[in-house]
Amino acid sequence: MSTGDAGQAPLAQDPRSLNGKLLALSPAQYRGSRPVRPAVVSLGHRNAQGFDWQPGTGRILATEHGPTGFDGEQGWDEVNAIVPAGNYGWPLVYGPDQRPFLAPMRLYREPIAPSGATFLTQGAWRGDFIFACLRGAQLRRLTLRDGRVVADQPMLVARYGRLRTVVEAPDGGLFVLTSNRDGRATPRTGDDRILRVDIPR
Repeated sequence: MSTGDAGQAPLAQDPRSLNGKLLALSPAQYRGSRPVRPAVVSLGHRNAQGFDWQPGTGRILATEHGPTGFDGEQGWDEVNAIVPAGNYGWPLVYGPDQRPFLAPMRLYREPIAPSGATFLTQGAWRGDFIFACLRGAQLRRLTLRDGRVVADQPMLVARYGRLRTVVEAPDGGLFVLTSNRDGRATPRTGDDRILRVDIPR
């Protein structure tokens, strides 16, 4: 699971806090009746929104909202490759130079507010990482090779408004959830809805 910094940026670096972290519970823990403290997988996150495991590698990629509104900044949204015990720097660093912390796999200067994400396991886009964007009102398709992003394609730009999440359908298509009734957009006829997007076979 992912947690945001709750509007208190220093919590993301505080080892006593569960805010601004990726967390893990074992099946026995989350099915149990007694309170337990999750394990911290990684820290230094502002607002990690969506993540999935890359087929064949077990590596987690996660989308994250950048520091829009923090110190007057806009943008710097991220896609991160999650390293166990890794520190992603928020709020100590953000933007293009994040040394000595872990750098993003992909960085977006203009704000797109990346949200729910999935890896594709079927069809011509097998292995690609797809994520929805709220402010950006689009899907993004990242093609990866040897741990690097080699292509970044925007899709459905401004056609359906804010997009909250995307999941792969059992037959390899995509289901996409719109998010235009959350008070941050102008709802359209039929909102909100689940869209089906066919992809190349």
